[in-house]
Amino acid sequence: MLGITRDLIIGDLKYYALAFILLLPLPLAGDYITHIAIMIMLYSITAASLDILVGYTGRLSLGHAAFYAIGAYTSTLLSMNLNVNPWIGIIIGGILASIFGLILGIPSLKLKGPYLAISTLGFGVIVQLMLINLDWLTNGPIGIPNIPPLPGGPIDLRIKSSFYYVALILTLLSIFFLHLLTKSRVGKILVAIREDEDAALSVGVNVSFFKIFAFIIATFFAGLSGGLYAHYIRYISPAMSALSESINILSMTIIGGFGTLVGPLMGAALLTILQEVLRPYLEYRYLIYGGLIVVVMKFFPSGIYGLLQSIIRKVRG
Repeated sequence: MLGITRDLIIGDLKYYALAFILLLPLPLAGDYITHIAIMIMLYSITAASLDILVGYTGRLSLGHAAFYAIGAYTSTLLSMNLNVNPWIGIIIGGILASIFGLILGIPSLKLKGPYLAISTLGFGVIVQLMLINLDWLTNGPIGIPNIPPLPGGPIDLRIKSSFYYVALILTLLSIFFLHLLTKSRVGKILVAIREDEDAALSVGVNVSFFKIFAFIIATFFAGLSGGLYAHYIRYISPAMSALSESINILSMTIIGGFGTLVGPLMGAALLTILQEVLRPYLEYRYLIYGGLIVVVMKFFPSGIYGLLQSIIRKVRG
């Protein structure tokens, strides 16, 4: 029904297996490099999930960090207040984030362009204000420290090298699922909606359903990565839902190349590394991000991934 064949799954799976093998020895480089790699992977899931909305469905969102924060706070509060296993809490956090995605997606069906962006921005602001003001539940602007680590049985996931492999497996699985989704019939429908919504309607596509479906999938994976972040860093605050964080995630998607899934991974790697390099000049971070977006959209509208593809095509003659 989805148009995914066994050959397609096996053919694509080998590339993910190769990526897993190549990334296996990275923790040998030390804790600092391992930490950066983990952050890249967590941002990769979030940026790739946003790409389902922005790149494949053409729905600009400026509040994606809100769902990231919802997943983080849900998993944290369940594990700390109700002693729920953090692994289960992460899944519930993703589900709750997708429910909020559904709630946001339904009233925004008729909105396009800047109107949709403003509505998602407003949702992000609402979530951040709730996290600040519901201090009896969320500890207000102070945030929540000492979050329990992920249970790993005989493996101590408080150790960065151990958590790295968990993050690597979950990241590859998440990206692989999203990749299969984009290659399926559903992915083609989402692209059709992005290119010409009226034409999609004329051939019998239930545009409203697939718009909401895109919101649900994108927000679920954002919540999932937020839960992983909470149990890795073991501290969360309302700043996770700030507009600046949403802009950061959107920048990764645009600079890497939206509508590709691989592009957001490249954007996540570039901006996470750039953030570390520019740490002494942190106040200029968003100025640099803005400049990068302007340059990319002006000279490389397909992003880093599109630029690399064009270079490879020229090299091949």
